[in-house]
Amino acid sequence: MNHEAYGIPGADFLKKIDDMLPKQLFDAHMHVSHVGFESVESSDKVLDLASYRESLLPLLPGRELFCNAITYPCDVLRDPAALNESVRFLYEQLSRDARNVGEVMVMPRDRTEDIERRIEHPGVRGLKCYWIYSESGLGDQSDIGDYLPEAAWEIANKRGLCITLHMVKSRALSDPSNLNYIKTMAKKYPSAVLILAHCARSFAAWTVFDTVDELVELENVYFDFSGIAESPAMAYIIKKVGIKRCLWGTDYPVSEFVGKPISLADAFVWITGDKLKSINTDGAIRPWRVGVESFLAFRQAVKLLDLHSGDVEDYFYNNAARLFCRR
Repeated sequence: MNHEAYGIPGADFLKKIDDMLPKQLFDAHMHVSHVGFESVESSDKVLDLASYRESLLPLLPGRELFCNAITYPCDVLRDPAALNESVRFLYEQLSRDARNVGEVMVMPRDRTEDIERRIEHPGVRGLKCYWIYSESGLGDQSDIGDYLPEAAWEIANKRGLCITLHMVKSRALSDPSNLNYIKTMAKKYPSAVLILAHCARSFAAWTVFDTVDELVELENVYFDFSGIAESPAMAYIIKKVGIKRCLWGTDYPVSEFVGKPISLADAFVWITGDKLKSINTDGAIRPWRVGVESFLAFRQAVKLLDLHSGDVEDYFYNNAARLFCRR
């Protein structure tokens, strides 16, 4: 197989990844869905744990792989039954291998009893909100409270669950309302664990440099590095909060996209699809998948910070295993 034709590096770069990885890995942020994932670069096939493992296999020879499977958004606004179906599908996936865990979706108007009904499976260890369901009318400029109900915090605090948060707004963690919300709620609900997805959504890397210092003392705030393909935000978060609050994640199936997100000016842009084609007109570049780019960005952070093998094993396995298996 010509790996590069499939968005996977050739042997030299694969060895760089292989040499870095421990024998066991725990993916803190990947998705399963009974309705697939529609995009220009991904088919609408069902996203289950079998297809996930098949996709990662070329990168992880001889490794044991565990995961936190997160239900992907479904069209619940037009079909409320889709939410229940997504939960049923997650239960089915978790029942096939008790070593994996999962997170169920929460909606803006959820009450505690609504959420309680979705977390009956012993493998459910967390909750996931989505800004696309915000009812504020502000779309991707919504406040966190517009799409993450306080009932989720109450349940997570009561049961010691995680909440994975993909915040929005142009300034991400540097937006005062986002930062203040996180600090306030993490202090109010100390037994809930808040996971700030995508390095606190630092696709524009600068957004964490002036703000992450304010989260250092909040030990129930973690960071997953899923989808991030540049090292600066990774390295700075590790430097400030320590490696034990940092988690490896793929954001599968986003990890399958060929290309990468990059910081650009005070924003960011995804160099995928037609954008990638427009800068690679002669085909001289053989681009890789986002998941591969993320591996290599972390490898750069390891070099920049002189991390040792124990730190790397914590990041790829120990931290998530301890966090999700504590219930």
